[in-house]
Amino acid sequence: MKKYLANSITILRLVLCVPIAALFYFQGFSTFAMVLFMIACFTDMIDGTVARWANGGQGTKLGQTLDSVSDMALVAVAALFIVPQMHLPDILFWLCMGGFSYKILSSLVGYIKHKSISMVIIHTYIMRALGYILVIWVLLHWILGGPNAITNGYTIFVIVSIFLLSTEELLISLLLKGPSSDIRTIFHVKRENQRILAEREG
Repeated sequence: MKKYLANSITILRLVLCVPIAALFYFQGFSTFAMVLFMIACFTDMIDGTVARWANGGQGTKLGQTLDSVSDMALVAVAALFIVPQMHLPDILFWLCMGGFSYKILSSLVGYIKHKSISMVIIHTYIMRALGYILVIWVLLHWILGGPNAITNGYTIFVIVSIFLLSTEELLISLLLKGPSSDIRTIFHVKRENQRILAEREG
């Protein structure tokens, strides 16, 4: 039973994307929308840990694929349904859209080159940090009722973070010789390529 727990948690995040999108579209930053959003974010924080616990310290290929799809769905919901409700100044709004579009481009490059859905989200340290950064961003707008100087300043930080993440992710996808969605940083690419080549030769 426990081997299905992590995937169930990940699938819950994917399912929650639908009501989250609908609630933000029709109600904006309502309490119920925020509760569901926080639950979805919490599943993202724990599913990897649960997967390693349930599978002897290792994740599974199915779990990695589901995780990447669910993460990308949540990113899409944030870009299309949550950000428009933040009522950002025009320049910040379009910079956000540019950042999210760049992220989608890096995901497409990873998928097309490696023909692996798990490559749409590479779980680097920066990617994991960005998850927390985005959660704080949404919470700030809800609590402070932005936009204001604080939320606008934090939005600039978010935009820079998205572009940095996407650039690292794009470079990793281009440099890797095979799919590997759990690589930690671009500096681990050489070692990961050695592992991939060793597996092929073996």
